Parts: sequence; C-alpha cells; structure tokens
Amino acid sequence: MRRRVLALAAGLAMAAGAAMAEPGEILGAWSGTYDCAQGLTGVTLTIAEAGRAHARALFHFYADPRNPRVPTGCFTMDGSYDAKTGALVLHGRDWLLRPSGYVVVDFLGRVDPAGREFSGRVQGPHCGSFRLERRAAAKVPAACGLVS
Repeated sequence: MRRRVLALAAGLAMAAGAAMAEPGEILGAWSGTYDCAQGLTGVTLTIAEAGRAHARALFHFYADPRNPRVPTGCFTMDGSYDAKTGALVLHGRDWLLRPSGYVVVDFLGRVDPAGREFSGRVQGPHCGSFRLERRAAAKVPAACGLVS
C-alpha cells in the first residue's frame, strides 16, 4: 500500500512539473465523443486558433456507432486557451448545419501536458462529459465549411 502511495505521489509531482502544450501544438483536429440529451455522440473539433486572448474552432458532431440515430451538425466556437494550465474553454456560437431541436454547447476542459487529450465537461442541457484525442478526423460535410 505504501509503495502505491509513493508511486502515485511521484507521478503527480512529475505531472505538475511537466510543461503544457503550447498554443500552436493544439491546433488541428481532435476526435472523440461527448454525452448530452441525445446520448453518446461522435465529435470532431478542429481548432483554428488558440491563445489566451482568443481561440476559434469548428464543432462537427455525428452519430457514434453505439448511438446511430444522432444527426450530423456543426457550429463555430470561440473562447480561450491557457498554455500554463492547459485550460481550454470553448463556447458554441453560430450554426453552420443545424438539426431540428439541437442547441449549441460549450466545452470546458483541459488539454493534457503532452497535447494529446482534451477532456472535461459539456455545458448544455442534460450534458455530461467529453473526451477527445489527436486522431484521424471524420469527414466534415461541405455545409460546415472551414473556420477561417
């Protein structure tokens, strides 16, 4: 038991001393899932800008194989990124492709020190958490366009 506690303390100390991902290192596509009223949903978040003063992204959601009835949609997001803490806050803004009855959501979370995982909580009606990783993105519909 004592060894596990010491190993955990050493791991936490290493994590606390690790450098966080720089703003340029988090740009690009992140894919994963989030959970809201419609159930588990696939998402690709494409971050176009990330800085303390301003961050911009495209939020593209779609059916996850475990919940195939979710429609496709997308909207823009803006917010901020703190490279010192890894805190990334993105607020849903303008619809580009809106399924009937859907509302934009916000992502409030942290990017891990290696810049490989972004996870946290979804702020929206009946929402829970999200978890995204750096991996191949789902094809974005033409109606979603690119964040410019």
